[in-house]
Amino acid sequence: NSMVKLAGTAGIRIESLTHTNARVSLQNKKKIQNHIGGLHACSMALAAESATGILIGMNVRDTHLPLIKSMKVDFVRRCEGNINVEASITEDDYKRIHEEEKGEVLVKCTVIDESGKEPIKADMLWAWIPKQRRSKL
Repeated sequence: NSMVKLAGTAGIRIESLTHTNARVSLQNKKKIQNHIGGLHACSMALAAESATGILIGMNVRDTHLPLIKSMKVDFVRRCEGNINVEASITEDDYKRIHEEEKGEVLVKCTVIDESGKEPIKADMLWAWIPKQRRSKL
């Protein structure tokens, strides 16, 4: 959360992190609620983006930048209470991130609320590119 201030402001908490999996949680607090007392749509999207971004950011080499290319979020039901978000990549994705100069990966992401159901369905497409562009000669 030190790199992305908004995640810290919202209260996103990293629960666990491995090279292929990240779990974060977000408590349903007043400052991030919608008009009916549930988590605001943008706060749930932020939690999904954060989980996937933490996972990709941890794996991208120091010489490269992680960049989100697209976020697709479908709001399928009212959110009940707090949420837990799990993001994962495959071992093949992990290898590609470490070996390829640039590329992209669709990160799987599951958002579960306190009822045990998914209030949103989210797809996050992440890319990685070198920090330094090659000069054209």
